[in-house]
Amino acid sequence: MSRVLGVVAGITFMVVWIAAHAVWASLSFMASVMANDSGAASAGAHMLLIFGMLGGQVLAAAAGIPAGLAFFWRDKRRTLLIAFAILFVAGAVAQIVSFSGFFTNASPR
Repeated sequence: MSRVLGVVAGITFMVVWIAAHAVWASLSFMASVMANDSGAASAGAHMLLIFGMLGGQVLAAAAGIPAGLAFFWRDKRRTLLIAFAILFVAGAVAQIVSFSGFFTNASPR
């Protein structure tokens, strides 16, 4: 792959990755805001859900930057892909923990 093609592919990947996560973040924000309509969970648990989901989204979206750089920064590719994996997994875990913590805390009505 030529150097220019690698740069274009990397930048395209970063833009698409971040745009997809922006859409996902807006949808998950709306869902998490409406999640406690019944009032079954405490306000603290509801806020943890909202900020946990958004924080996880920020981490997962930020993972696209080192992944996009890995397309053309060949001598740092291993380090960049490790950074991508750590950020993406940390974001996913933050979302899963906040989601499951909210529903564990909610009492059935």
